[in-house]
Amino acid sequence: MSISFENLTKFIGQKVKDVYGREVGFLVHVYTEVDGTVTGVEVAYGNSFSTIEPSKINLNNDVLVVLPDWKAESMKSILQMEKIRKRQRALEELYSKQEIPKSSYDEMKRKLDAEMVKIREDYAKIKSKLKNRLNEVEDQIAHIDRAMIAVKMSYIAAELGETAYKNSIEILRQAKESYTVEKDDIRKTMEKLDLSDRDSGLDIKGAGPLTSGAEQLAKSDIPRAELPTPIPVKVLNTQ
Repeated sequence: MSISFENLTKFIGQKVKDVYGREVGFLVHVYTEVDGTVTGVEVAYGNSFSTIEPSKINLNNDVLVVLPDWKAESMKSILQMEKIRKRQRALEELYSKQEIPKSSYDEMKRKLDAEMVKIREDYAKIKSKLKNRLNEVEDQIAHIDRAMIAVKMSYIAAELGETAYKNSIEILRQAKESYTVEKDDIRKTMEKLDLSDRDSGLDIKGAGPLTSGAEQLAKSDIPRAELPTPIPVKVLNTQ
């Protein structure tokens, strides 16, 4: 559900976080059309600014939350895949009941097949993006682990006071926790994408021509009796 312009303006100047509790920046502006439709929000982080789509913005316990790109794209693609698959099943059912002519069926099937191929191409791109992000997150976790070891060593060696030690460890702990949650979320999302893709009955690496269930059944159910019987031929030796 999109957030209205009036609700968003209440958060101008306040912190914006991602779904894992990390600070993204501060909300500085809300872009709208003349009719009041929100088209984007401007977020500042240090000296950097970025415009975020309204579909990636949500409210969580009165805190403005932003979905990461990989998560927003994955959710959108999964919903699109499911919608296309439902339409394909509905079309097959109508055709099997002879409620639509073959010409209409063929036309609509070609359109749905083309849409399925397109969304599956998007799936491949999203999976690649997820793998790259997973590598980045794992690198961050490894970096945090090294930093925590260094802080503990400094504390044990009496190079760091207790207050500074506790503050450092808490910051690192929270950072590691947020990245660990994101890592688990990425893996679960990749599993959802794989499951959704398998349910489509297609293979990303080698998608061939799409055939309906009725066509496949017709191909597989040809009685052997209807197949032409080979005629035996005897070769005579004339030498």
